[in-house]
Amino acid sequence: MKNNILKNIQIDHGEKVFKDFRQMSAKGYTCQIILTTRRLIIFSYGLFMSRGHRAKQKRMNEISLKTIHRIEYYIEYLKNNIWIRLIGFVLFLASLYAGYLLYMGRISIPESILPYQPYSKYISVGIVVFITFIMMFKVHKTLYFNINSGSNEKTTLKLNVNKYNETAIKYISSKVQTS
Repeated sequence: MKNNILKNIQIDHGEKVFKDFRQMSAKGYTCQIILTTRRLIIFSYGLFMSRGHRAKQKRMNEISLKTIHRIEYYIEYLKNNIWIRLIGFVLFLASLYAGYLLYMGRISIPESILPYQPYSKYISVGIVVFITFIMMFKVHKTLYFNINSGSNEKTTLKLNVNKYNETAIKYISSKVQTS
């Protein structure tokens, strides 16, 4: 199976291609979607779970537009675990206190640890503060695209959140009419 989805499918005589989304970025795999007048074709290539093991697979899912009865898409926001945020907050306070003690001259750092440059000790404290901000405020975003078709067939795509993916999903969901 080739990576170009248009070379892998056969288009019928009365069928036309509405839109071809080739550059969709997914979480852990690559994804391409074609919307035609009769079908929605999803091609994905990457690591998937198969019988409890991770395996590299190429998948092609062709869904007839007449069988689609529900389309939903949403963005999921996940913060870090509460313990990681708490450790980040404690390290943030400790690094600010260490920066204060360095500024007041109550802590002296030998030159063998940090070579003497005027602000190298403050830069190291700033790096620790930056890392603790990441620990406290980082948010993981995922764009989910769920398609229910037929009697019980459900297709789920986990995509990265970017402008191209969002506009592609909005275009697909506006063109597909669910009954």
